[in-house]
Amino acid sequence: MKVLHLISRYRWTGSAEPAVSLCAFQAKAGADAYLCCIPGGSLEREAQARGVRLVQAADLGRNYTPWGILAAAGSLARCVERERITLLHAHTQHDHWLAAMAQTFFAKTNVPLFRTLHETRRIRVGRVWRRIFNHYTAMNVAPSRSATDFFTSSGAILPEKVRTLYGGLDFSRFRVSVPPPNIREAWGVPKDALLIAHLSHIGPDRRQRQMLEAFALLADEYPRAWLVFLGQGNKATVSELRECVQSSSFAARVVFSKDHSEKGISWPDQVAAADRVVVLAVGSEGSSRGAMEAMALARPLIGARLGVLPELVEDGKTGWLADPESPLSIAGALRTSLAAPEIAARVGGAAAALIRARFRCERQAEETIALYREVLGEAAPPVRQAGSR
Repeated sequence: MKVLHLISRYRWTGSAEPAVSLCAFQAKAGADAYLCCIPGGSLEREAQARGVRLVQAADLGRNYTPWGILAAAGSLARCVERERITLLHAHTQHDHWLAAMAQTFFAKTNVPLFRTLHETRRIRVGRVWRRIFNHYTAMNVAPSRSATDFFTSSGAILPEKVRTLYGGLDFSRFRVSVPPPNIREAWGVPKDALLIAHLSHIGPDRRQRQMLEAFALLADEYPRAWLVFLGQGNKATVSELRECVQSSSFAARVVFSKDHSEKGISWPDQVAAADRVVVLAVGSEGSSRGAMEAMALARPLIGARLGVLPELVEDGKTGWLADPESPLSIAGALRTSLAAPEIAARVGGAAAALIRARFRCERQAEETIALYREVLGEAAPPVRQAGSR
């Protein structure tokens, strides 16, 4: 089995890490897996660091001129034939339709085309895309049951053309430092503070405002509580959020981790420094890796009741769920977790056990390879019959 993954990205963001990790772990599981991306960026560097084999099968840059599209599609078809690729696996909209075009107009022999739909908040439902999803694509993969239901109910994808395969974490890379750095000192947070982390890219759809309002409801009740916005963001949304913070009575107890990025503190160490982690949006890669990372580190999690999060979190057992649009609901879930530290510790431990047992990159790679084999019609190893040699 020779698999070529396609991702029309050059930055290490969004769907980049899930795509690269899947390719790397498929290779470890025995598949002959390769990756084609836009060269010269952080994605290519990270893929190389993970030992992923890169192939420049086609120019995946967003060249929408007729000659650019035809050249890229033709190059991809020739690479599939030359390298004897068994199947293609697309990870973005651009490389998906490009692969479909290569197969339709340039390929001498078609190979199955797979697509992982990392973006779970919207989908194209027009006639052309319905044909791509259901006719030119052997199987579409969604990272949650809620995404699968959304894709099928939208009319874009037939139920038999989509499967749910959850994401996973690479525990060989996601680990805290030993000994851990003094992150609270680096952030200017008191040693005995009760640190609540809002984990997300700072953006207009990530509900930082709701988090701030929820914290306001708890600030007087828990005078030792501090809030850290854990993530990067664009200048406009960060500036707007800072203005909201500065107008509050608890501004001195709010930290932006991006202000300390030059200190080079690893991401797992930052997450581990929090006493509670709040995730109110799924993000652009659909599997909510941030929530899984917090849970894997046994951080008690308050998650939004949307997307994949209710499938990761069992309310009151491996975390708490809240209405992401309601500061009152978010504050209530936080208050419940803060009221009984021993219960919160037990919930965090149960979450870590769940993620480390069921949400690993190894499992994701094995399930994806099994799906490939199903579509390819490869028979399972024969079962020995009594008396056979």
